[in-house]
Amino acid sequence: MDKIILEDRFTTHQKITFLIYIGAPFLIGIFSLLKLNLNIKGFLILMLLLIIYSFLISISFSKRGFLKIKSDLYLGFFFFGKLFFKKKIDISRTPKIAILKFKKSQKLAWFSVAKPDLATEFKSFEINILNNKHTRREPIIILKDEKNVDPAISFLTSNFSLKNEVYSPDFY
Repeated sequence: MDKIILEDRFTTHQKITFLIYIGAPFLIGIFSLLKLNLNIKGFLILMLLLIIYSFLISISFSKRGFLKIKSDLYLGFFFFGKLFFKKKIDISRTPKIAILKFKKSQKLAWFSVAKPDLATEFKSFEINILNNKHTRREPIIILKDEKNVDPAISFLTSNFSLKNEVYSPDFY
């Protein structure tokens, strides 16, 4: 099993938002249960809330990458280097890959009242699998850091029969 772990699944802003807005009810429940004199039922509810909140933390701090199992390509989600979840990518009809570079912006959630249009701009690098004529393209991962593009491409081209090309669709 070969793997390459590339980058975080979420940005810092997204992690904080995720843990505060979704995790706050679990934290409130956990701390309110800790103040009570718990019986077995209360202890089980506390353990369930702790397990769910631990799961939320592991999702928010997960990383993305690629995984090769036998001859199959998977998009993997990793937590502390351990595989957490995988999704198979079918490359049987798509023998080529291409990188598309985009300029994107993300609005910041906490500053919307003071500055409704406050956003951060960043470049994204979308790795796509293509058919022979480049008329069908399917993004398999979107990277935010340019230094992760070359290792990802070399992993894909060395472990699979994929060829890196410049995206140039031929509709005729």
